[in-house]
Amino acid sequence: MAAPAVATAARAGVLAWQQRRALLWLLALATAGPLALALLIVVLISGTNGDSQLGQFKPSALALHDIPATYLSTYQAAGSRYKIGWEYLAAIGKIETDHGRSTASGVHSGLNAVGCCAGPMQFSVVGKPSTWDSYAVDGNRDGKKSPFDPADAIPAAANYLKASGAPADWDRAIFAYNHAAWYVADVKHQAQLYRGAPVAAPGNLAGVGNPDAAALDSNPSITWAHPVTQLGDLRSRRVSPRLIALLALVAQRHQITITALASDHYPGTNHEAGRAADIAIVDGDNCYPPHRSGGCWTLAQELDQLDGCLHPTELIYYFDPGPGPDSFARPDHDDHIHVGFDGPLGARTYAPGIAPCSSAALSGSR
Repeated sequence: MAAPAVATAARAGVLAWQQRRALLWLLALATAGPLALALLIVVLISGTNGDSQLGQFKPSALALHDIPATYLSTYQAAGSRYKIGWEYLAAIGKIETDHGRSTASGVHSGLNAVGCCAGPMQFSVVGKPSTWDSYAVDGNRDGKKSPFDPADAIPAAANYLKASGAPADWDRAIFAYNHAAWYVADVKHQAQLYRGAPVAAPGNLAGVGNPDAAALDSNPSITWAHPVTQLGDLRSRRVSPRLIALLALVAQRHQITITALASDHYPGTNHEAGRAADIAIVDGDNCYPPHRSGGCWTLAQELDQLDGCLHPTELIYYFDPGPGPDSFARPDHDDHIHVGFDGPLGARTYAPGIAPCSSAALSGSR
């Protein structure tokens, strides 16, 4: 919060209320079944290391259940705008006012119990200039900046956290928001609970896949059906860094066999341009005969749901793995998954050091 340390005593009462809500949530899950309860307990006891960067996590099941849709979209938009993890904004919104659902004073009007703060993100509005004066944002561009409007308050909180050191030093940024060590710990823990599956984002492949041809060459999770030509493609920079990063991501989750890359496929396709691969075996599951179960079908669906710049623009299997226009079914793809990216055709090479999500990673040179 953009609040002075005097507010921490009042926050302790809010924290106790949040803990009671968490217990009620656990009890509700217990009635839903032991598996759901066990999954949440695993999340609760897991560490809070690995702070996120932009676009690195989807909302968890808990986040989707707990955060109102308008708040969630605003957290995500503000996180993207200020290049910080949206889940930290959501964690602060949860701890401060339960995403604006609290009926305490100062949430929807007036000031809080200690007379300093207002709105769903509990900005300090006292003093000249106040923290709100310094970091207020007109998030919905209506010509007003109101700490009570989440469309303004949430991006303002992102602005304040960014100015206070996020994402490089989250401890410092959160401590600036509210000067209490317990608050820092609670925000980081709540952010961890709100993180779902990792996603790939433009310009940020940390923890997603190693976009290095040499690393892919020796990756123990990849079997090369035609090692002479396929590894030759990698070593001669015939393969796009974007495809390399995607295959490295897949190899983090699955054991795969690649049957076609660039030189071992007929010309005139994205294969020849180094932007496509054929995968025929996934986790020991042969893609032929085609089937809607097992490793091949699982991987095809995962690729269809992948977010960010690594989302394939060409995903083909015997069955359509998803509703999007980038994935489709073809009967001549009954023994493999084709995954790739659109771009100019013809044999190409890619200069060293190209970022996987850059335009150069799609175009290459003739």
